[in-house]
Amino acid sequence: MAIAYFGLVFWLVDRCRRRLPQPILPNLSETVWMLSGFSLLTLSGLAAVVRTSQRPGWTIACLALVLLPLPIALLAVIYGRGRYHDLMTVSYFEEEGTLRQLRIVIGRLPILPRYDLFRERYLPILWDRRWNWLNYFDFSLNNLLKIGFNDIRLRDRALPGAIAALAWYQWSLGLLYIALLLWTLSRTIPGLNLLIYFK
Repeated sequence: MAIAYFGLVFWLVDRCRRRLPQPILPNLSETVWMLSGFSLLTLSGLAAVVRTSQRPGWTIACLALVLLPLPIALLAVIYGRGRYHDLMTVSYFEEEGTLRQLRIVIGRLPILPRYDLFRERYLPILWDRRWNWLNYFDFSLNNLLKIGFNDIRLRDRALPGAIAALAWYQWSLGLLYIALLLWTLSRTIPGLNLLIYFK
């Protein structure tokens, strides 16, 4: 559910931009695909919560408390101020063009570093492809579970601070989730417990 929610939020801030002098908006096909993917992931997450949780209402309320307030406040700041800066017609998200494979990216930060030779491997994601909406779910997956198919990051040039804060917030939630997962596994699997404490 969190992956679907943040994927939708990142798609919204990247694809729905200024209204004047010319709006920057996604086409109808991309909007339908994105909302369908979001709905499918959210409904499957809700079904899993209802099926496995003893108190699904409390679980959903806690998720809403963590996921909703800060991103909604940042969205209000982004759309309240408007965006009139350089590189407006290019995506905020860039992907590494050299590899496309499933990888664990625990050490990857969500924003590109300010190093020109490092930047050369990254290109803005393409807006004119039918599968473009998958990139936002992939970025959300990278940030939250530290695993993904492409190395997608936010660019470091002409990037509003509220968008960077949104990415760092999700990245921090993912770090806390991985730490909680490892702690839980260390309490239940003796071999992993030994691996963590004696390394």
